[in-house]
Amino acid sequence: MNETIKSALSQLTGNKLRTFLTMLGMFIGIGAVIIILSVGEGVKGYFNDQFSEMGKGTIEIRSTQFSKEDMITVEDLEVFKQIPEVKTVMNYHDGYSASTLDYKKNIKSAMVFGMPYNFSEVRPFKILAGRNISEADVGLQNNVMVVDENFSRIMYNRTSSKYAIGKTVEINISGEPQSFEIIGITKSQIPSFVPIDHIPLICYMPFSTVDRVVAYGDGRSFSGLIIIDDAHNAGDYTYALQRIMENRHGKKGGFTVKTLTSQVDQINNIINILNIFVSLVAAVSLLVGGIGIMNIMLVTVRERTREIGIRKALGATDKQILGQFLIEALILTVIGGIIGMIIGYVGGILVGSLITVTAKLTIGMIIFSVGTSSVIGLVFGVYPAYKAAKLDPIEALRFE
Repeated sequence: MNETIKSALSQLTGNKLRTFLTMLGMFIGIGAVIIILSVGEGVKGYFNDQFSEMGKGTIEIRSTQFSKEDMITVEDLEVFKQIPEVKTVMNYHDGYSASTLDYKKNIKSAMVFGMPYNFSEVRPFKILAGRNISEADVGLQNNVMVVDENFSRIMYNRTSSKYAIGKTVEINISGEPQSFEIIGITKSQIPSFVPIDHIPLICYMPFSTVDRVVAYGDGRSFSGLIIIDDAHNAGDYTYALQRIMENRHGKKGGFTVKTLTSQVDQINNIINILNIFVSLVAAVSLLVGGIGIMNIMLVTVRERTREIGIRKALGATDKQILGQFLIEALILTVIGGIIGMIIGYVGGILVGSLITVTAKLTIGMIIFSVGTSSVIGLVFGVYPAYKAAKLDPIEALRFE
């Protein structure tokens, strides 16, 4: 076996350019797939990190019917509080559309969120400058807001996110502009790979303020959160909570109740499906590379026909000849796969740096690279190897 491997390596290094061009398809195919998979893993990691900060015990309730009667009320929250395993309940206003004018007097779209003062228990905001919304802000219905770090760039064309602190902005939420003072800057929750032109202004206001401006002023909303004690599985309570809401409002199917971890699983599944689809497209180059390997191996068999005849005349068996050419094909593809994996991972790091996502190379990707290249070597190398093994030694010796 050692002699066979040495002979195969000698043959491949004897014509370096041909060997490199033969491996090129593997470089491209494996590299493209690894770039896609490693960046996909990085994106999944980004979303998992975002949701992990919210806690595994968090359940989200949303109304699917946009009417006053189907909103989550303060009375609903009081019922939830009676459940022993429930730690905290809260309503919040999620993403009302609004608009304002930037420094050029251009209309900019905004998303307004109404937050209770204790919302940080569920989603810890990283305050970069200023302060967060306080209990006093909620109690007094103050016209204040915390904005994300992109606000200064979008509104004032300033690179420093702190520039917005203390500014007063007129925001049109309900048809009539109202003035709000910016009291804090928070780290953006929007992935940095989203172009700045497509990022809306994100404004976090006291729940009571948004309630007064755009809702009914009685604490009801279309979105609520329930935090279950860490000692219990939040998923065990979703069905019961949904039944409570349906019974209280007399309408089946009017609410969705999901744990935040289940939403992470949905995002991961979507990313996995996209990864598979794009990887299948990229894998076409592997097929082309495999055909190239078969073609080169057939040429090699033809060039070495006389050598094969001599080896057979000296006693080499069909099995030994078959093994010789299969090993050459395997070495070609496995080395090409390993180099392609390295190229792909480096490419994934470069692509990830452009969108500020950390590319990840997993054991599965390594197994995929080596396994796929090995299979391609066997599948596309077996016919040339078989053809070499079945050459008639007399005819091979006569070959010029």
